[in-house]
Parts: sequence; structure tokens; C-alpha cells
Amino acid sequence: MGVSIGDLITLAKAGYTPAQVKELITLSEKAEQTIPEEQPGATAPTVEATTASPEPVKAPENVEKPAEPEKEEINYKELYEKSQEDLKKAQAQNRGADASQNATDPETDLKAVISSFF
Repeated sequence: MGVSIGDLITLAKAGYTPAQVKELITLSEKAEQTIPEEQPGATAPTVEATTASPEPVKAPENVEKPAEPEKEEINYKELYEKSQEDLKKAQAQNRGADASQNATDPETDLKAVISSFF
């Protein structure tokens, strides 16, 4: 079983050099040659068939099945409406906030950038 062209392409894409690929091929060929063949006496003993009744074993009928926990019904419409209300409140809060606190003089910023080059 040798190395296929697809394997070579995969190795090349992975960054292997031709010398490394040749080394891998020789190592794989050596490994294939050293694998001993399975001897017939070393196989596992076969399991003998046991006699069984022709009818399958049935589960007891009077065993109670565990009750499934009741699932809570999720009202997706209510969750959606609540999220929309929260969104409107947050947007109103953002519109009313003062955004000018981070404003700086663009001329000072320009001077600082230019002075950093010198």
C-alpha cells in the first residue's frame, strides 16, 4: 500500500519539503515490511451458539415509567414585546445622553500626530 498522490499533495500543502516527504515514504515502507502477518493459531476462539428460547424476553408491564417533568410553555410573543420595550427605553436614554464629553479640538490632535513624526 504506498503513498498516493493525494497524500503527497496534502503533505506539500502542510509545508513538508521533498526531502521530508521521501523520508516519510521510506519510513512507511519499512513499517509495512516489519509488520508480522497474523498467524492462524493466534486468532480469538470462536463463540459457540447457546440455546435460547424462541420467544424474546419481554419487559415487565407493571413497572411505572418515570414521569416527564412538565415543560413550561414559553410565550415568545410576550418575550419579544418586552425586549422591544427595553430597546426603545435604551435608545431614548442614548439619544438624551451628552455625547460631547469626548470632543477634543481637532487642531490639537493634528499637531500631536504631526509632532510624533519628528
